[in-house]
Amino acid sequence: MFLTLSFYFTIIQNRNDTYRNFRLIPAVNPHHDSALMNFSQPHPQLAALCLLFGTSVSHAELLATYTQGESTDSHLVRLPALHVPADTPATPLLEAAPFTVTWTGKLVVEKRQRLYFSFAGNGSASLSVAGEEVLSEEGELGGEKSERLRLNSGEHEISLTYTAPEEGESRFQLLWEERAFPTEPIPPNAFAKIDPSLAKDALAYQGREIFGRQLCIKCHVSTQGFGPNGMPELAHVPPILGLTGDRLKQDWLARWIADPSFYRPDTNMPRLVEDNDEGRQQAADLAAYLMSMKSGAEPVQVEGDSQDGGAVFHKLACVTCHGLPTEGAPSDNRVPLIHLAEKFQPSALRDFLLNPSQLSPHTRMPNFRLSEEEATNLTSYLQEASAKAEKPELVFPEGDASKGAGHSLSMQCGACHAGLPYDPSKLPSFETIVQKPWDQAACYDSPGSHLNLPPQAGAALEALRSEHLESLKNDTAASLAERQLRTLRCDACHTRDEVPALLGSLHSQTSALAAHLHVEEKLDQSLPRLTHTGAMLHTDYLTNILKGEAEPRPRPWLDARMPGFANHSPESFAIGLAQQHGLAPSKQNKEEPNQELATLGEEIIGSDTGFGCTTCHGVGDQDPTAAFEVMGINFDQTKHRLRESFFFQWMHDPTRITPDTKMPRYADESGKTPLPVLNNDSEKQFEAIWEFLKSQ
Repeated sequence: MFLTLSFYFTIIQNRNDTYRNFRLIPAVNPHHDSALMNFSQPHPQLAALCLLFGTSVSHAELLATYTQGESTDSHLVRLPALHVPADTPATPLLEAAPFTVTWTGKLVVEKRQRLYFSFAGNGSASLSVAGEEVLSEEGELGGEKSERLRLNSGEHEISLTYTAPEEGESRFQLLWEERAFPTEPIPPNAFAKIDPSLAKDALAYQGREIFGRQLCIKCHVSTQGFGPNGMPELAHVPPILGLTGDRLKQDWLARWIADPSFYRPDTNMPRLVEDNDEGRQQAADLAAYLMSMKSGAEPVQVEGDSQDGGAVFHKLACVTCHGLPTEGAPSDNRVPLIHLAEKFQPSALRDFLLNPSQLSPHTRMPNFRLSEEEATNLTSYLQEASAKAEKPELVFPEGDASKGAGHSLSMQCGACHAGLPYDPSKLPSFETIVQKPWDQAACYDSPGSHLNLPPQAGAALEALRSEHLESLKNDTAASLAERQLRTLRCDACHTRDEVPALLGSLHSQTSALAAHLHVEEKLDQSLPRLTHTGAMLHTDYLTNILKGEAEPRPRPWLDARMPGFANHSPESFAIGLAQQHGLAPSKQNKEEPNQELATLGEEIIGSDTGFGCTTCHGVGDQDPTAAFEVMGINFDQTKHRLRESFFFQWMHDPTRITPDTKMPRYADESGKTPLPVLNNDSEKQFEAIWEFLKSQ
């Protein structure tokens, strides 16, 4: 990896020394998608939560401080950009009304540069660099740009203030340009990292996420509700426990009830029984009661090829979210699989793999659209491997189903799990619990509390209750998207900004499982980066990707496949990713192409007459001519997928998007290419290519 990067970086440096001004970002496949200056003191509770709250999917590098009358919201962001639709709040902590935001941080310049800055959007904005205002504009932004700034290598203080218009949508992007590249949105890696604990409202954001993820609202039902813009997590449905006896095994159920976090460290399931003989008896009774819910059908055995199932486990990169089925305590907050043979009836595991959300609508396990054969073989591998793993001996007493039914009602299990009875009158409502501090609540701060939370979660929950309770009703797509990236563990497979995917460090652990396939040479198997996804893909297409419904697959040569998260607000997720880049939702523009330009574009992409794009990219039914190591996405998908603005940004210099791409830069700093067509003008040539792609 390092040798490849070093070699290719040398090529780029020799061809265009200016490229060295920018930091090299770890990257993947060439054709992939890939505040105020007076900082407050860090929050020690927040610092701890940052360590305890799972994996990170980006590194925020600007402090954004929003003001709206007497209300403020200070949190970290990756980019000085936003899109706020009309009549919606800019952030969950604000109201749907005009606002001002100031982004502060440090611009990183690694070699002396001469830069121009400009804005895009509406409203008013002003930019200061090193304490001096360099650009101010209002109205429809983008008509002006700064004087050329000569910045020496190092870090430069930057402050950028944007005020939204009085009505309608709000849009803003910060752009820059230099001799080496045309005008483009400033990328996330342009800013120095800052201490995440500086954001004073980050604790409340953590409280929102904990409240939603832990499903507190299931026990403490709101009599007023949270309205149409409430956090989607508040409506999530936990696992349905009907016909449990047909699917699970009684011994495992007893052990799970006794200590859920032992089997799944990140579980939301609380431990409801004490760690003593009485508690173990209650767990056994509850297990017996749940096992009595069955149809009476005999368990069906699954006969599959476990060796091929192991290969499926490797190909789908299951190890990025799960430990091996022989591994008791996997790293990186991954879910253990060592107990699967004890947990599932074989056919139930296969059925779960085929449709994970059938009985757990909002499970974080996505749908991989497995075939019956894949699911059967994978089941055999998981059952056989986990059955052989060494596990601690845990003996539970015999359970009494009738007593278990009583325990279930007294513990109010039905508040979360459909199929079980419960009495709502026994649980205080949301409107009742908000009257007292949440860090002193019995379910959090008492000897009998068994919620699976980090110790500092009480401070986060209390920050939510005492300062920003209304934010539960005011979610935004951009905020949702950032939560989803964490909750759904997108960084397990995808690099974003400077945070590498777990895949790179873990996938080799399972390579032996596919060794019997004897596949020594394959097309590059790197997965797309997420750094520019919201700016790159049309929102409707990205929504289908997140649902797992994009057909045809954009990268059919990959062993891995993008799974579906259909029940996790995919449309809002996609919209939020675009808003983070300052962009409104988009879909394919179906205007007719310019046929004259399209004809020229077809010549320009040809191997004999142009840039040789068809070497790696197919065009409809026409395969690429020589895709031996790397393949590009078929050109007949481009118009459905890519935003036009991103296409031109990519074509001007692919290495600025994906630094180790094999795709060359065709235009020099003056905007000329070696092709004589259209007077060597890269902009016109790229426009011709775009018109051709629209014709496919």
